[in-house]
Amino acid sequence: MAEIVEGLGGAERERIRSLREQGRFFWADLASAEVTRDQLAEVLGVPAHALDPLLDFRPHAAPSRKFHADGERVVFPFTAFIETDGGVPRLEPLEVHVLVHGDYLLTVHGGRRPLPQVLGGYTPEGRSEQYVVYAVLDAMIATAFDALNDVQLALEGFQLISPGLGGARVRMATLRAISARLATMRRQIGPQQGIFERVSEEIGRVEGLEADTERYLDRVHDQLRRLVDGIDATADSMAKLIDLRLNETMYWLTVVATIFLPLTFVTGFFGMNFGWLIARISGLTSFLALGIGAPALLTAAAYLLIQRRGAPIEAEPGSIERMARALRRPHG
Repeated sequence: MAEIVEGLGGAERERIRSLREQGRFFWADLASAEVTRDQLAEVLGVPAHALDPLLDFRPHAAPSRKFHADGERVVFPFTAFIETDGGVPRLEPLEVHVLVHGDYLLTVHGGRRPLPQVLGGYTPEGRSEQYVVYAVLDAMIATAFDALNDVQLALEGFQLISPGLGGARVRMATLRAISARLATMRRQIGPQQGIFERVSEEIGRVEGLEADTERYLDRVHDQLRRLVDGIDATADSMAKLIDLRLNETMYWLTVVATIFLPLTFVTGFFGMNFGWLIARISGLTSFLALGIGAPALLTAAAYLLIQRRGAPIEAEPGSIERMARALRRPHG
């Protein structure tokens, strides 16, 4: 099993030196707040031109600016989704900078927990060095799929509970929060997909990195593509859900307007104060019949008409199957 080193303390430095002397490939995981440029240069031999993109965690820096390849090492950004320690568990994105060298795999990030503990044991014994790189990247992608699955389950829950709430509606603020999370995932994963094809080629050319008969890194690129497609599909589903909410709101506004339309006509008619009208309509009976009875009768009639026109139409048995067969039938 590939060795895992967490941090650059005194014992870890000695262990790294011993592993490099033995020619054993290892995975070093470091927190960006606990490591300096001098330590990386001294212990792992990272040159200055590779340290710049490796330690550039500016949120607005372009992902392409964090990519570096020189034949001996490849530096590139990647994203893992780590569970936060807040009151409500949720997966939050964590930017991870990866350096692939012929002697080791290095990950640097701003997380509190070591990445190997979060991802689990993804360095099986008897595999190539290139497979170790693939396993770590694939584990990070798996966390992104977990985060996407959480969003999809939330949307599914909204769709299931809405009919049972009897008029309660999903708050638009919640849907906007989900939309913002999907946009964040798309913004982070999309550039990764764009640059990883070149990253995989450069990793295959790293001097001293043990290759493999399988093209594992192509699988990472395919996983990124499927992840981006899944994010886009989920965003489309959420947009349709928002449209349904807006259409439902417009429907009930139309219902209210339809009910009040005859009431407006009645009040307008009897409020014109014509002499003939005033002289002939008087007394409690006229008030109850025309002032209360007529509006109530018109309201009930409008409600029954809306209910009748809005009743669901039952589909004929087998109609869906017949339509599917018709669509599959070749046209000629």
